[in-house]
Amino acid sequence: MKDYPKNYPLDPRTFFGINTMGLISTTAYYLYTAVLMMFITDYSGIYAGIPGKAAAVATTLLFVGRLWDAVNDLWTGYVIDISPRTRWGKFKPYVLAGTFFAGILGIMLFHIPQDISDFGKEVYLYVVYFLFMLAYTIIVTVPLTSTMSSDQEIRSKLISWPRITSNVVGVVFAFFMAIATFLGTKKNPNIPLTVDVIVIPFLIIALIGGFMVKEGPVAEGTKPPKLRDIGRMVKINKPFRVNLYFTFVGGFVWALLTATSLYYIKYAFGVANLGIQSMYFGLLTLVTLVGGTLISQKAMKYISALRGIQLCYLGMVPFLLLMFAINEFHVIHNPWLFYVLIGIVMTLAGAQFVPANLIIMETMDYNRLKLNSGMEATINAVNMFLQKLQSGLATIGVGAALLLVGYNAQTLEKAAHIPDSLLQSLGVVLFGLPAVFSFIAYLLTKQYPLQGEARTKMYAELAAKTTAAQKKADQP
Repeated sequence: MKDYPKNYPLDPRTFFGINTMGLISTTAYYLYTAVLMMFITDYSGIYAGIPGKAAAVATTLLFVGRLWDAVNDLWTGYVIDISPRTRWGKFKPYVLAGTFFAGILGIMLFHIPQDISDFGKEVYLYVVYFLFMLAYTIIVTVPLTSTMSSDQEIRSKLISWPRITSNVVGVVFAFFMAIATFLGTKKNPNIPLTVDVIVIPFLIIALIGGFMVKEGPVAEGTKPPKLRDIGRMVKINKPFRVNLYFTFVGGFVWALLTATSLYYIKYAFGVANLGIQSMYFGLLTLVTLVGGTLISQKAMKYISALRGIQLCYLGMVPFLLLMFAINEFHVIHNPWLFYVLIGIVMTLAGAQFVPANLIIMETMDYNRLKLNSGMEATINAVNMFLQKLQSGLATIGVGAALLLVGYNAQTLEKAAHIPDSLLQSLGVVLFGLPAVFSFIAYLLTKQYPLQGEARTKMYAELAAKTTAAQKKADQP
């Protein structure tokens, strides 16, 4: 048995590392979900003056990128699972490498060479974006965290506090457009320099945190999976399958919110107010995510992870439908009405984080019981792929809404009146579709098998199996 620090994994050194090693992963997520599309459509200079062309480029790029992830995520997850355990562990080397390259490539993504043709800029975006998403994929913080303890209370703490720490990134991105405007002008915000200023410090901190983490013992002794084990896992691991179903459907709620909100805010509350209003929205995102995380961590003492997810999905539906109805009859030009209602939805969405990750870890534990292999990286890769696919499809929804109204940023920014049709089209994507997805996801959660006694029995069998294996290993 390795020598672990006292009170591991809640000792100060490990806890600091856990809380910071995922910062660049969160930064990467904000870059490609909240900033990249608007950068390409409005500020990159690609196909300037051709109505709808830049929007089409951004939509196609982000969607094709998700198709790439369909292959990329799964094979990288499997490669990580079959990788030999190093003196640093199995997952830690990948976390460090992915962190470094995601940071560098994320910066490159917003520094498009301006002295090449528009087609050359497209090629540059595709190459850098694909490599960026590959690096993002191998930051396997959830599998690494799952090795530290099988105790649900400890796992809850290990999940919750990094989530709260990562919201430091959310605070910074709340000020993103304000910073970009300060570094540039109101008409031409300096987004590339803003990305540099944000990414570089978080990259350094995340690398320091990654080096401070010591991988845990939970997965030690399990065998590396064979390729056929992926098929066996899908067939045997019903908790994994059902979790995929409701995670895939329910994940569209947050993906659509993040992909659409900035466009809605920009044109509903005034183009000139985008900097300050995007800051307000970013701060609201921070408050709701932190609040939701803290609420769900406390709630896990009284209700199951599955019940927590069900309450969140069902709770979002009436507020989303209310916003959809209001927007259809009279566009929401009052930012405070928008922020109150969307804030409730975002709090419930944020509250899903802890129970959702606990369920993912349960599916890994179920694998250890049935297949003697957690296949942590493969399961994590599948879940990451779903997040990216959701983001890409959400982008298509936004892009479709923009294309339907002949979106042209240069024209709209100078317009005296923004047509209601634009905001109503965005409202379908921002309010209507998430309400439908949230309700369907709630119905799907009812099929999850590890509830009540079934879950207790699973962990009892796993504990007995682990004890027997340890006794056998200790025999001379």
